[in-house]
Amino acid sequence: MPINTESVSASAIKTPRFTLGWLLTLNFVVYLALLTARSWGSHRILHYEETIAVASALSQSFFATLNDFAYGLLVPRILIFLAVQLPLEYLPITLLTIATLLWAIFSTIIFWVVYKKTHRYLPAFLASLVLILVPLPELGMQGIVWNSFWPMFIALGVVVACRAYGESKRTTYLVALFAFLTAASNPVAGVLLLLLGFDYVWQKAPRKKLFVIGFCLLLGMIFSLYVQITQEPPLRYLGEWTQEFAQTSETLGRLEESGAATLRKAPPIDVIAVAKSAPATIKYLLTQMFPEPYASRWILTESPIISLIQVTFILTIFGIFPMIVLHLSERNLQNKFFRDSFFRLITVLLFIIGFQSLLIGDIVQSEQYLFAPVSFFWISIFLITPQILGFKLDRRVVANYFYLLLVATFLIQIKQNFRDPHDISGEDGGPGRYEENQLWKIALDKSRTDCITRSPNDVIIIIQKDGVIFDAPVVIRCKFI
Repeated sequence: MPINTESVSASAIKTPRFTLGWLLTLNFVVYLALLTARSWGSHRILHYEETIAVASALSQSFFATLNDFAYGLLVPRILIFLAVQLPLEYLPITLLTIATLLWAIFSTIIFWVVYKKTHRYLPAFLASLVLILVPLPELGMQGIVWNSFWPMFIALGVVVACRAYGESKRTTYLVALFAFLTAASNPVAGVLLLLLGFDYVWQKAPRKKLFVIGFCLLLGMIFSLYVQITQEPPLRYLGEWTQEFAQTSETLGRLEESGAATLRKAPPIDVIAVAKSAPATIKYLLTQMFPEPYASRWILTESPIISLIQVTFILTIFGIFPMIVLHLSERNLQNKFFRDSFFRLITVLLFIIGFQSLLIGDIVQSEQYLFAPVSFFWISIFLITPQILGFKLDRRVVANYFYLLLVATFLIQIKQNFRDPHDISGEDGGPGRYEENQLWKIALDKSRTDCITRSPNDVIIIIQKDGVIFDAPVVIRCKFI
């Protein structure tokens, strides 16, 4: 008997509310455990992405922090401002705890949305794991409050792609609030307006719900863009001050080179430059989808013929294989939800790549900008999970074969995301975030001791590591610590 093509949930047996609650709780605990395993050791050091925001939050009111020159906005600033109200000795573990809870919550939202739409545990569970196990080389975003706007955006993207606009007014208002906070923290979320507009015009979905959610998303995006346009230079919170020591100049250099300041500035949109850099950008994007060490080796290949072979090979696995699975899997074809959600997520993926490319010129060597595209890709893959069980030699066997090849690639990539606790050479939040010593507490105590003999208005530099470019020190006045 064919499955209803209009709605999966219409023909599925509804899960009792208490059962869904237990499923959500169980998955939330699993997410917490995995996130802790990925981030353990980073609770002893303040990550460089958060140092400027921490110093700013300690030095001034919350509303004044919004004018700081940086790319993270509303939600990360609110959370960091609240975190610095607690004892500073425990700031790294406080921020790590907040970030871990956030990522687990966003993963749970993805699970809840997919499970409610499909009533299938495996696609929901796999899709929700992507935020935690996203296979992107050398990217250590988990455990960092400052980067929480990316998983927010991905969770909201799944909500919109799956048309989970709320079964009640209260749920719709919660989705609208989530949309506002996400867009107010990350203007890239504006690409979701395209899907909302399509649903409003062509799908004739509940238009009142779409209007409320779309309006809040647009309002948040306007807020975010306004703050970015009116923002002031970094370290503005220090007021007028002079660089008294050579150490200060070195510190400012570290801040700039680590990306905590100037790297985030978006240049004027240059379509010609973007077009010229398109081949290199596309190759970079595709190679980063492949496991290490091949990703690093292939991006350095200069031969056009070899590069073409590599790109073709990657496109075969990550482009053609999903289409084969989607075509040969009877259940995915008969259920409109799977097919539609897959292509809607792919659409968001393409739009965000285009938007970011125009915004910053290109995204080569900016791996954090790949987090959302790569996450959307794997979530779309796990949404079209075929019926794995089946022993007849038919089209399902072929679909399962290609699907398992994709899953195997994903599993190979997962290993590189779990840091070796004995490797402290990593950069940008990689293995080097593991620390055995309480570096933040030691540096804070030393700075407080130095401030005893200095004026409260003197600028002090809290340095956790000497000579490491990715330790962006906290620059602040003595009276605030």
